[in-house]
Amino acid sequence: MDLDDIWVFLGDFGRYQTLAYILITLIGTWLPAWQIFGIIFTADRPPFHCRASEGFSVEDSVPLSPDDNGTFSQCEMYAVSEDGNGTAIVNMSRVVACTNGYDHQPIYGENTIVMELDLVCDQEILASTAQSILFCGVLAGAFIFGQLSDLIGRKTVLLVSVLLQAAAGISIAFVYEYHWFVMLWFFIGMFEQGMNLTEYVLVMEMFSPKMRSIAGCINNISWGVGVTLLAPIAYFLRDWRKMQLAISIPCLVAIPLWFVLYESVRWLLSRGRHTQAFKILRRIARFNGISPPPDGFVITHEGRNIRESAEPDGANNDLAHSNGNLATVSGSKIPDHGQDPEGAPSKEDGKKAKTHTFIDILRSWRVFRNLLIMCYSWFVNSMVYYGVSLYSSNLAGDKYFNFFLIAMVEIPAYIVVTFTLIWWGRRPTLFLFHLLAGVACVVTACLPRDPERAAEYEIPRIVSAVVGKFCITCSFGAAFLYGTEIFPTPVRNIGFGISSFFGRVGSILAPFVVYLDKVSNFIPLNIFGGLSLLAAGLVLLLPETRNKPLPETMKEAEMLGRTAPVSRSGGSRGRASEPSNNGILNVALQDEDDWL
Repeated sequence: MDLDDIWVFLGDFGRYQTLAYILITLIGTWLPAWQIFGIIFTADRPPFHCRASEGFSVEDSVPLSPDDNGTFSQCEMYAVSEDGNGTAIVNMSRVVACTNGYDHQPIYGENTIVMELDLVCDQEILASTAQSILFCGVLAGAFIFGQLSDLIGRKTVLLVSVLLQAAAGISIAFVYEYHWFVMLWFFIGMFEQGMNLTEYVLVMEMFSPKMRSIAGCINNISWGVGVTLLAPIAYFLRDWRKMQLAISIPCLVAIPLWFVLYESVRWLLSRGRHTQAFKILRRIARFNGISPPPDGFVITHEGRNIRESAEPDGANNDLAHSNGNLATVSGSKIPDHGQDPEGAPSKEDGKKAKTHTFIDILRSWRVFRNLLIMCYSWFVNSMVYYGVSLYSSNLAGDKYFNFFLIAMVEIPAYIVVTFTLIWWGRRPTLFLFHLLAGVACVVTACLPRDPERAAEYEIPRIVSAVVGKFCITCSFGAAFLYGTEIFPTPVRNIGFGISSFFGRVGSILAPFVVYLDKVSNFIPLNIFGGLSLLAAGLVLLLPETRNKPLPETMKEAEMLGRTAPVSRSGGSRGRASEPSNNGILNVALQDEDDWL
């Protein structure tokens, strides 16, 4: 039997799998979610104004805001000069930049890094830069840890990343200089990928295909729960240093977990460490109360049977390793469809398989066009997803409650998009949620933010922003699945990896788009909305892939969406038979009827 059959034999969601799944999912979703979104509160900018000159009141030293909203000007003050008697007087005919520092006026009694380092006025861009550098670390971590987990193991990379996250997160609570702050935030973003990506692969590799859809759905809901829980944490710990410690110290749980969790059996087999793999299977069987086969386990792997008594072979198996049904490219989890369902290499009558590159995509206009559209969709999804979350602190009302609402909608979004993809298809789903997200962002931007009319428009603005976050979460989920189905097997990893890369670029730029709110509150959400509406239009040019066989050649990818059905030797499939264990959705396509 193959490894998937063994997981069924051991009991899908048996005692060990359930315990390990809960532990891995919690540390791999809650902890990184807190770090990624914690900077929203850490680098928040409360109201402020210039500190009054010595001997003068604020009313005497600081002019009112030119917006005529009754607040003091933030970055200007009246110049102080001397009269003929040497007495200091305020010269109201001349304004200068703040010369005495700033008085911050936190509404909720919070303390942020912006307040401590005075990252306001001409230094205000540095706060957005810190947020962007965090996402630069995410991009770097996607490349590093996606490959590293294949080299040294899932468990090792996951738990070491959690410990390094603890070190970086705790250290940042004790820094007092900006350059140390942004450097540590870069590493926090990088280690977040080592946690979130690796835990995903690890949990997917310990279930049979039928259970992966359920495990994946719960895993993504757990991410939404983790983001939501950050709101009460930030509310009760309003000093950014205390909050940073609170979300970092739990990472130390990785130390005892080292002695509880097992390495991925699938990874051990791919590295030729068969003896260790069989030992783990026996321990899991014993923990689950299952009696192992009398003659020992026999695993079909890469076209050959491996018996429990077999000595480990392939210990020096270079870097040509496989992780079974999953592969990681540029930090994204996508199916490895380069092998047949039994895991054996494809046979081409003894001919050496051709190695495909990005050049092959350029040679096919339809495939290249699909790649461009998917890259843009990923770029927009990531930018708007993180941008709307960052923008939550700019909405009227309680910033903690606003973030709670914007985070909480992710939970139903992951569920809704799963069913819309099954019922409506990939293209209609992606089009609809891009469209609705764009409309919601534009509506939010157009509603007045005049303090005198805040009571009238406060709730509609918050509601439309929440709707926008719900829709962009659904859109992001659809893009994950769509991106694995639209590219042919020889370049699927390349196409999905490039799309994912542009998604990271979008998240890096999101803080700077939100920063434009300082110029005009009309700009950021209109940018998000306009980009999303354009993406909705472009998505209509993509072919539908629902219930279509995954394209295995460049020619089949070019035929997607055309009238003539895709045909191949041996018959064509009525639906994609391979499980899609990627990204947010992880919908096992062969089990779609089970959802209905």
